[in-house]
Amino acid sequence: MHGEELVFPSSGFCFGCSRDNPDGLHLRFFRAGDGVCCDATLGPTYQGATEIIHGGIQAVLLDEASCAAAVFTRGTYVVTGRLAIRYHRPCPTGAPLHARARVVADDGRYFTIAAELRREGADAVLTSSEGRFYRDARRNR
Repeated sequence: MHGEELVFPSSGFCFGCSRDNPDGLHLRFFRAGDGVCCDATLGPTYQGATEIIHGGIQAVLLDEASCAAAVFTRGTYVVTGRLAIRYHRPCPTGAPLHARARVVADDGRYFTIAAELRREGADAVLTSSEGRFYRDARRNR
């Protein structure tokens, strides 16, 4: 079960979240406790190794969820400064996936945000990230 749907006021042409990008992932975000979540089922178009989602696409899912966590829990847009990814298990194509992210620290200039990607309904973490996300001065005026 998801909480309230969270919608960006304007997502431009973002590959991850914009509904205007015909080639994008069209991710939708929801409140999840003190963070946010999103779901995706990605087909073979996004694979690296056979039947495994490309690592860069997994990073996109975690990065998008992390940025959404800053926007919807801290009210500020961010830009990614650093994103450390850990690939724990193969991430299968065609399986419903669930990403969650939350702000774990606020340094003033930047947030530290942790995110995880799992198969929907499963406990095992497939991929995790921790990143440094700087407040975007261009958009937070």
